Amino acid sequence: MFSSLLMMVSALPLLVSSCQDFVVSTSEYHTIHPNGDKTKCLDVRSASFQDDTAVQIFDCNGTPAQKWKISRGITRVQIEAAPFCLDAGSNPHKAVGVKITECYLNLPAQTWFYTADNRIVLEDKGLCLDLPNGLHFNGNQVQTWPCFSANTNQVWTLD
Repeated sequence: MFSSLLMMVSALPLLVSSCQDFVVSTSEYHTIHPNGDKTKCLDVRSASFQDDTAVQIFDCNGTPAQKWKISRGITRVQIEAAPFCLDAGSNPHKAVGVKITECYLNLPAQTWFYTADNRIVLEDKGLCLDLPNGLHFNGNQVQTWPCFSANTNQVWTLD
């Protein structure tokens, strides 16, 4: 009996790791703020969880439209409330408005890299998530823009 119990316990890490994609932990979800401004949050416009809904800056209000799953390194940026991800569109380039679309694994327009200096970079494209003109007004739709280290419009902090 002891050997059977030991075998079950030793298999537990394998079972946990194979199920980790199905476990949702609220500690993984964050509000995302432009350049440390904790009064403003990355937000799904009108909390409309549908394909092609614009992503904007809005007053932080604690709603599901402002909770994102993101991690350092290569990441998808997924909204907590629905299976939608930050998407740079089918032809990402300078000044393209960012939106949400249904999440798909390995979709280049949804593959981001959250850097050590707090930039959300579209993987292998040289484009960053950018707040147009650095303006923190409600409704300002975020965009992709060439990454520049001195550009504070491309700095995003987490709570």
